[in-house]
Amino acid sequence: MLRLHFTAEDLARVKVEVLGPLAETSLGLWNLQRRDGRVLFGGWRARTGPLVTGDGPHAAQFLGSPAGGLVDLFTLVGTAGCMDEGLERLVSAPEGRLREEFGVCAGAGRRRARWLAGVMAADRQSVGRLAGALRDCHRVGVASYWGRIHQHLDGDVARRGRLMARGGVAALLDGMGPMVRWRPPVLEIPGYRPFVHPVADFHLAGRPLILAPSVFCGPVPQLFAGSGADGVVMVYPALHDPVDAAALWAPPADARRVDAPVPPALSALLGRTRAVVLCVIADHPASTTTQLARRAGISPASASEHATTLRAAGLTALARERKAALHTLTHLGLTLLNSTGCADRRWPV
Repeated sequence: MLRLHFTAEDLARVKVEVLGPLAETSLGLWNLQRRDGRVLFGGWRARTGPLVTGDGPHAAQFLGSPAGGLVDLFTLVGTAGCMDEGLERLVSAPEGRLREEFGVCAGAGRRRARWLAGVMAADRQSVGRLAGALRDCHRVGVASYWGRIHQHLDGDVARRGRLMARGGVAALLDGMGPMVRWRPPVLEIPGYRPFVHPVADFHLAGRPLILAPSVFCGPVPQLFAGSGADGVVMVYPALHDPVDAAALWAPPADARRVDAPVPPALSALLGRTRAVVLCVIADHPASTTTQLARRAGISPASASEHATTLRAAGLTALARERKAALHTLTHLGLTLLNSTGCADRRWPV
């Protein structure tokens, strides 16, 4: 058991937030290696496991083996609304923080790929390789479900917010049972297996506490409090109902991946999914976000995120037709497509 001790000032600094897709990807890789929760995650694990290839399995074992604890990307990166933002924070984090966080599981006694030694030493090239592995794992295991996941987590945050509005932080903490027990001024986490925090009593000492819901978190909330972090994060499970799980992991209606080849150079420059989105906009000009998501085989939220990034780079534009927002290519976007070495398809400039 872990006991979190609060002062009156600590209670005033509690908030509930969705950490974002990088946090869910890291927790998803941890979940993928677990054997509990088969009713909730069995289908997702069966579909996702074979797709995690290349550096993915090495990254999964390094960041979160069931026997060795979880590397704290949560206080290191903080809340990041999109995957690109989270990965940018990861690769640009101070070397001291990286070495501290990546050294957490150094004594776990598990064999690792050689390149992970560079990650533990905060070598920038190796950390970039880890970021690439996380991006690939997000693409195959989280991206197509992210719209539903985000909606589910936002719903949980809203419910907690209503509790806090009616009865204050005490009502919020009391309402988190049975996974925790609120015995003022102490929050008890039964079943917590200390790895980073070997003592049973943890004092916030004036640091704000973020309660972060996760669909991939195991049955017991997890606490993260890096020594260089400004705050403390407690990730807690937000998926309990098999009916909700079935709705989350159901394949998107009419979803399919783009079958036409995507130029390798374009994928290397933009990332596979973003390159697909750009090619879909080229092949189907004046697409709505919903149509773009369906044709690219990704969630509407992911399609919107990638289209926004492409638009910010000047590669696409947004046109308005009545109430509809339509995605189109700019001259720069067309020029990029035609200069990335695709021999069997060419778009007119």
